[in-house]
Amino acid sequence: MECCRWITAASLAFGHGQAEGHPYHKAALYFKDMVEEQTGGRVIVDVQPNGSLGDEREMTEGLQLGTIDITVAVAAALSGFDPNMDVFNFPYLFDDREQAFEVLDGPAGQAIFDGMKKQGIEIYGTFDLGFRSMTNSKLPITSPEDCRGIRMRTLESSVCVDALGELGIDAVSMSFGELFTALQTGAVDGQENPLFTILNSRFYEVQDYLSLTEHFYPVCPVMVSDLVWDKLTPEEGEIVKEALKKTVDYERELAGQELDSTLEQLKEAGMQVNEVDKEAFKTAVQPVYEKYDSQYGDLLRQINEAKGGQS
Repeated sequence: MECCRWITAASLAFGHGQAEGHPYHKAALYFKDMVEEQTGGRVIVDVQPNGSLGDEREMTEGLQLGTIDITVAVAAALSGFDPNMDVFNFPYLFDDREQAFEVLDGPAGQAIFDGMKKQGIEIYGTFDLGFRSMTNSKLPITSPEDCRGIRMRTLESSVCVDALGELGIDAVSMSFGELFTALQTGAVDGQENPLFTILNSRFYEVQDYLSLTEHFYPVCPVMVSDLVWDKLTPEEGEIVKEALKKTVDYERELAGQELDSTLEQLKEAGMQVNEVDKEAFKTAVQPVYEKYDSQYGDLLRQINEAKGGQS
């Protein structure tokens, strides 16, 4: 009698920190469907949103431990793994999304990302969230002068804290999971995030003003643990790698399509939205470039050359 052979499916944990309506989550489900279909169910993808597997730093540590297989984290959460990742946190580093894609997908971006390989982590492109803008509960921010004295949560990065400090903001580093309560209780007056995050995290419930400063472009690497490939056959590994590349393209296209509608939804939710004089903000934050020139100057010049700017 012929014996039955049990085939055990490999399971990949894909954790991220955003809500179910966020482009991160939609892209993760797209990846899940593609991998499971193309492997005939031999590889199962377990998508865990809302930071249920930890904050971004903890999930990145999970990649090293093998407790998480795939995650997405903003570069500010990765400077403890590779200090060079903090170079992406400078204000007004990119003029638009397309310029960011060109640099991040090109040799300059890839050379910086390669530093994560020493930590047992591979990067397969970057998700797009659009630019970060400011919200607060005090007043519309139209000029750098309006920022003075506002207590604002920002990313856990000295570059981010110092950049906002140049505007007169009392910048506070705080994990994302603590932010809504801090806004609700008045522990901080405001925060800065991409429009998707402001909407999906319902910050409009505790913030009145949205000012389109677009001061940081959040670089969000899609990261995979080196230990993943031990779980998969070579064929399955190639399917997963190709699916990751297609998922990055899908998420970027989705984000681009949803940006305008997201802004309209925030207006409909009651937020008062205003444009700002970006040139005034760019001038005001220039000292942060001078402060960190000895540490990041060479990398910044490489990025500027890659985007056709002046070093």
